[in-house]
Amino acid sequence: MQPQGVKVNTISLMLGHPDPTTLLTPEFQAAVGRAMASPRVALSYGAEPGNVALIEYLTGKINREQGLALKADQMMIVAGSTHAVDMVARLYTRQGESVVVESPTYADTLHIFRDHGVELHGVPMDDGGMIVTEFEATLKRLAVGGNPAKVFYTIPTFHNPTGRTLAEDRRREIVRLAREYGVTIVEDDVYRDLAYDAPAPVSFFALAEGIDVLQIGSFSKTLAPGLRLGWVIGSADAIAGFVGCGTTQMGGGASPLSAQIVAEYAAPGDWERHVDGLRELYQMRRDTLLGALERFMPDGVSWTMPKGGFFVWVTLPPTVYGKDVKRRAAERGVALAAGEGYFIHAADGAHNLRLTYSFAPPEDIVRAVGILGEVIRELA
Repeated sequence: MQPQGVKVNTISLMLGHPDPTTLLTPEFQAAVGRAMASPRVALSYGAEPGNVALIEYLTGKINREQGLALKADQMMIVAGSTHAVDMVARLYTRQGESVVVESPTYADTLHIFRDHGVELHGVPMDDGGMIVTEFEATLKRLAVGGNPAKVFYTIPTFHNPTGRTLAEDRRREIVRLAREYGVTIVEDDVYRDLAYDAPAPVSFFALAEGIDVLQIGSFSKTLAPGLRLGWVIGSADAIAGFVGCGTTQMGGGASPLSAQIVAEYAAPGDWERHVDGLRELYQMRRDTLLGALERFMPDGVSWTMPKGGFFVWVTLPPTVYGKDVKRRAAERGVALAAGEGYFIHAADGAHNLRLTYSFAPPEDIVRAVGILGEVIRELA
């Protein structure tokens, strides 16, 4: 069966999705059965903050891994990270107010913030992540201009789309600056569990001791995107604000059935064992993609070296445009993402591509990169 979102006879280096062959395991099927053994619970509205057992499991895991002391009232289950970002936009900003993002950043987050009418400001990156001096200059400029930043949205660990990871010293300085300028940090941390070479750096939430930081997590990258399930942690007051908002009160908790299934799956350790296997799988695919780029890319092309997550960011020669590469590659059966959609100003990404190594098998990755190299040579 052709995976959803992929054309027939096409290799996808575009979709930031898990490998489809990992989505259904015997352990997960068994968890579905256990959840459905209590249909009146699984198929009914749930508590507004979310499934109690899942919150208990996740707070314990996060406390253990990030050195925190979260309590249950500091977490809310959400319908994926998109739900969390939308709530932040609705509750923490008003139309016309300033939001700061990395440049580039996740395309769908730009879409959400634009839907809410905020004023977006991008801060450039280098191989160490967002450039702190540029962040400080942006905060100062906005404050002096009378429209100070309300929110800083960041994907600091295994960034989408670049794959970069923000250095720890920069994280500490950003926490200091956010406090100085009264900015809430929204840490989209959905790739944290997919660290390949070393453990992920200390989180913004841990560095700030949970003060004025919201951290978002998701099961979409490590279990199944179709569950539409994630979580957000913050101060008890912040979570109470999310739980008390209109859509939550009307919704009876996020994805009660999915949450009950995942609670059953995670409790005996099956999810964490599954993630261990994913790390091994995706590390191999990352290495396959990086090796193929080294083999097939012409002079003048460069790319990032991610330590985790799903993505490699390619920079093309100044005479080659990503949209042209995307079009010609598609004609030859390779799908990829051009860089323009990841920037506030599309022209800033005119010479970039985002490649994903999570979705396609290794032999397809190699073949696709070979075709990509031919296309870039022709266009150059």
